[in-house]
Amino acid sequence: MPYFTLFHDQLFPTAELSKGEREKIDNYLRILEESGVGQIIYDEINNDTDKGVGGRTPYNPYRLFAAIVYAFSKHSGSLRKIEESIKFDLRFIYILDQNTPSYVTISKFLNNVVVKHYDSIFSAITKTIMNKFNLCYDDCFIDGTKIEANANKYKFVYKPTAFKNSLFVKIKDLVSQYFDISENKSSFISKEVANYVSQLLTLLRKQNIDIDNIKTGRGIRNPKIVTDYLLLSTYLIKLLDYEEKEKICGPNRNSYYKTDHDATAMCLKEDYYSGLGSNTHAAYNLQIIVSKGIILCFFVSQDRNDQFTLIPSLEKFKEMYTFYPKRLCADAGYGSLKNYQFVNSNKIENYIKFADWSRVVSGDIYDLFYFDDDGNLFCLNNKQATKTRVFKERKAHKGSFLYVVESCSYCRLKKYCQAKLKEIKNYRIFDVNYDLNIIKKDVTKNLLSPKGIEMRVNRSSQVEGAFGVIKQDMDYERARRRGMENVSLEFMLTCLGYNIRKLFTLLEGKAKTDYWIAPPDLKAETIPDIDYEKILKKKNKGVNESLRRSYKHKKRG
Repeated sequence: MPYFTLFHDQLFPTAELSKGEREKIDNYLRILEESGVGQIIYDEINNDTDKGVGGRTPYNPYRLFAAIVYAFSKHSGSLRKIEESIKFDLRFIYILDQNTPSYVTISKFLNNVVVKHYDSIFSAITKTIMNKFNLCYDDCFIDGTKIEANANKYKFVYKPTAFKNSLFVKIKDLVSQYFDISENKSSFISKEVANYVSQLLTLLRKQNIDIDNIKTGRGIRNPKIVTDYLLLSTYLIKLLDYEEKEKICGPNRNSYYKTDHDATAMCLKEDYYSGLGSNTHAAYNLQIIVSKGIILCFFVSQDRNDQFTLIPSLEKFKEMYTFYPKRLCADAGYGSLKNYQFVNSNKIENYIKFADWSRVVSGDIYDLFYFDDDGNLFCLNNKQATKTRVFKERKAHKGSFLYVVESCSYCRLKKYCQAKLKEIKNYRIFDVNYDLNIIKKDVTKNLLSPKGIEMRVNRSSQVEGAFGVIKQDMDYERARRRGMENVSLEFMLTCLGYNIRKLFTLLEGKAKTDYWIAPPDLKAETIPDIDYEKILKKKNKGVNESLRRSYKHKKRG
């Protein structure tokens, strides 16, 4: 008796989409209709002058776009997986009205239509979702992550700065034997070297040397000018190679990968080689700005540090929505003077942590000085410091000054002030940027306020939660496409898929838009008082403690 191959004939197949699922998809299609994305796709298709012979498209481009975004909200967004869903998933069959475009058709549609307008498409749909549920843009949170690129991990190239400088020295030594060159000249461009090669060739022809029949190799001795001509030609080829590599790298990065020129060598949090994040991989830096659990803006960067991505992300946010967020919260990776000045100049309430924020709040570090209203620095003993740029061969950092307090021998607070210094001296130097110090005071006040507590709590749940869903639930842990534009398109579709997931939960009434709100009676946090004795105790650890720590980190044979 058959168990698996026994079928019963049915008059009406039961393969039909349920009413509840059909209503959800209809609401989703209505959102796309109201957003005006259809007009963007229509204009791009009809303005395409390179499409050749006209005619009816083999698929409905609007429903195809809806199916692609829906696929990114349900699974990884792989084109072959989208094609499989279109053939066998009733929801996709309903969206595409039983049309079955292949993954090649989907890829061409994305590359020819969507990639040119991914910013405007994303902002249009997101604004429609925000307006439908009356969500505000006031409290925004930014965070970033590094995602591995689709590149060969061993085919990396670093900017050849040192090699190029060494080549310049060799070129100068060789060329100066035949032509007059300024002693101060330290660099060359390929056009200059090519000109010198041409002039050497002219000298060879004047000496009736046949360049085409020159023989090289072991045991063959050529005139010195011939050897120099061949060597300079080799230098020219090498210089052209270096200039090409520098052009690909650009001014703001030092590496690229041969299989993806836009990918940059970065250390990832998870390293499948050593598990410590110490090896470099081809990667991109992904940034998102979130409010009310909705991703409002995305940005793909080649920067290895989040400090340099804040301003471009906010500028892109303004391009999308014509205004900056009212309040912005970020972790300590974004805390820099340039970012603080940009945020303050655009009247954005600053809730961006700085590097030592956690240690300041816990009381592990404390200020050894303070400024008066006139900008004068005073130490713990209320002694005014002298402001200078250079003191005893020590120079101040860029944008800062050295504040020197002298005659500290008999200061009653000397042991506390110099507790963390390696050498006890008769003076104390503070390398301080006044503007940054004042801004940090304001930022600390904002972060410790009840609103700051609310922003910090919501940042960890909203923006970090969004990355958690994208990586774990949507299975987006590595880029599938290559190149900045294609990765930006892919990340846009991923973020849009996340927003559509949120849309469905909002339509079902399961999602919340009111995250944690600080209660009216919540008081501001305070920094604990300075415990000088505790700090001294940390400094004056016994010999056994030092031996224990050294043994702990010592490599065992």
